[in-house]
Amino acid sequence: MQTLYSSTGKNSTEAWQSWFTTVSQEFYDGEHDGELNDPLDLTFDKALAYPISLTHLTSRAPVGFRRSWQHIRNNKVGTRVIWFIQRGALKISRTQGMCTIKAGEAGIVDTNAPFHAKLICDADSTHESYQALVPAHLFQRHLPQAEQFQSSFSVNTPDGQVVKRLLEILIGSGDHLRRNTAEPLIDSFLEAIADSTGCRVTDLPRRQKLSDKRLADIENYILMRLTDPDLCYEKVAAGCGISPRYLCYVLKANNTCFSDLLWGNRLPKARELLVAPATRDYLIHEIAFMSGFKSAAHFSRMFKTAYGCSPREYRAAQGITDTSHPTELMENAEMARKAA
Repeated sequence: MQTLYSSTGKNSTEAWQSWFTTVSQEFYDGEHDGELNDPLDLTFDKALAYPISLTHLTSRAPVGFRRSWQHIRNNKVGTRVIWFIQRGALKISRTQGMCTIKAGEAGIVDTNAPFHAKLICDADSTHESYQALVPAHLFQRHLPQAEQFQSSFSVNTPDGQVVKRLLEILIGSGDHLRRNTAEPLIDSFLEAIADSTGCRVTDLPRRQKLSDKRLADIENYILMRLTDPDLCYEKVAAGCGISPRYLCYVLKANNTCFSDLLWGNRLPKARELLVAPATRDYLIHEIAFMSGFKSAAHFSRMFKTAYGCSPREYRAAQGITDTSHPTELMENAEMARKAA
């Protein structure tokens, strides 16, 4: 982690002024409760900068922070801060009431509403916490139901343990994560928080029926074995521990059919492989086999039926030069002639 601030070696006035500047840069505008001559023993580190900011705060003295409507009008940042308390506590006062987040718990602060936050130290005079600064668009995408969430939630529940493990990964590896790796991790992290807070729209409707669960099992089995060219009705039923007749019942009860689940997942995967940077130079028949098709002709026929063009034409429309072998081109041409 990168150290953004440490009060070590600074006198009280210098330490406070430097801390004011750091908070404004990393968090948002506000004001502190302490006097400039009060001692400040605090370190502030950064574990991750994108797509959220993840910081670590350790203090050996109580520190208070206030954000008023004046600060919000002058500096409307729109972020949400999710505090994870490791030691001590955090006391948050808002117009809706007061909330104390204890060790092993987390809470959400909306920077677009006035609040007062107070660090509370434990019996050893230490406060330790992590802060996840979540941009508004990410918060709305993953936690729209948490806008009015005013209480704390535990990270010691089964759902909370998932949040805790993901937080540990982000803290331990944040300095080395590439953007393509960090983004899905953060998506999972925020979705896990939605589960822990109970702020998920899908948690509210009807209780899941057994047929719904069986459908999820069937879909997962197919998705995990899309590359198997011999994947069939009977094989999926056996893999899910049900009879073919019951599989038929489950699909009918959910207004779908086996071919929709199979080709509805296999064809988009093949289309993705045709233009993906890592596989765009692969031959058409290689993409076909990687996607679970038994032949390039079958792949091309199914692809054209679904998307209105052949795999080669789809690549050309994306500006990718076709690298197919001449023999394969002749086979595809013959297949197209017979289809016509």
